Amino acid sequence: MRCKYCGADNPSDATSCTKCGKSMQYANARMDSYIKSSEEIEKSENIKQLTKTLQEIYSPLIRDPNERIMEQIERLMFKGTDPRESIDSFLTSAGTLIYRMFGIAEVAVALKDTSDNLFRYRLFFGMRKESEDAYRKLAYTLEQVTSTTKYPRIRLSEYIDFFPSEYRPYIEGELDTYNRPSKLEMKRRSPDEMIEGDYFCIYLYGLTKNDILGWFEIARTLNGKMPPRETLKWLELLASIVGRTIHERRLSARLTAASR
Repeated sequence: MRCKYCGADNPSDATSCTKCGKSMQYANARMDSYIKSSEEIEKSENIKQLTKTLQEIYSPLIRDPNERIMEQIERLMFKGTDPRESIDSFLTSAGTLIYRMFGIAEVAVALKDTSDNLFRYRLFFGMRKESEDAYRKLAYTLEQVTSTTKYPRIRLSEYIDFFPSEYRPYIEGELDTYNRPSKLEMKRRSPDEMIEGDYFCIYLYGLTKNDILGWFEIARTLNGKMPPRETLKWLELLASIVGRTIHERRLSARLTAASR
């Protein structure tokens, strides 16, 4: 309780100020009045209605797909900071989120191997076993990953490149990675159609955009259309979280190993 004369804090049951010695009766009376007023307000119809309205608006129940995505990303973030979870387990959760929440039919996850700095595919969703086996045989240097000559692309943002089938974005040894290779020659009927051979790469970065740690590769959508802008923005956010988490986990592992 604060003294109205000198401003000093006092125990709630003080009868006089411990600093200036003046009576706290007035302050006590004000506090009693405040408590009584608060109780009356809490029981008023206006506050009851306000409480009900706010609880309905901010209900924890999920109301639309974006809220469900937010919830899943929040869970993923907590999983990423759990030292008991391996990086592969973390990436499995991220890949599953993309595969289930965004209408994507095929997802592959590539990651840089710290032992030789080569990029390899590690996780797959929605693919034939033959395609997975073909993916696992591949390994790329950073120069190959970033080469626009070897792999022509359409740059969409710092995080996303699109590789259209018309550019034939594959080289010898990669043809078997496609789920439906017989359809690679199909023609695009409209700009918003996604065809066999199309794929997006959503890059995972460390501290800078020059530090590529891996990527999510998505091909084919369930409705056969290009992913909407909203989906790509969600994937950019997800990639930024995953990339930074992997960087922090690997840095922590190196520091721990160095201290032993």
